[in-house]
Amino acid sequence: LLFTQTAMVLGQIALAVPILVVMMHASLQGVDRRVWETARMLGAGHLRAFLTVLLELRFGLMAALLATFGRIIAEVGASMMLGGNILHYTRNIPTAIALETSKGEFAQGIALGIVLLTLSFTLNLLLHYVQGKGQVG
Repeated sequence: LLFTQTAMVLGQIALAVPILVVMMHASLQGVDRRVWETARMLGAGHLRAFLTVLLELRFGLMAALLATFGRIIAEVGASMMLGGNILHYTRNIPTAIALETSKGEFAQGIALGIVLLTLSFTLNLLLHYVQGKGQVG
């Protein structure tokens, strides 16, 4: 299992789940419990009431997913230890950045870092837009 993509995925899951659970729990704590009760009183079934609560949680859940994704794309240690940074098999962008900078190829490392930053900023802007804060005027 060591030095495989499966090992890398399991390692990333082990790192991501605690962050996701804590942030989702905080989001759940922030929802007014009366949302469920109101939906049920207005005749919604259990599934519809659950979906109503989920709709209230959407921004907190998106933020939790984004924070977790940010943690995963920046992770080098677990990928290096479990995947081994094998070319065309277990190498990903963070491990490639570590490899290139260790070889002294700083320009290549910076270019790969810019790719990760672009991805991260794009997702953050998308979340910002979805939340309705991206509207001008």
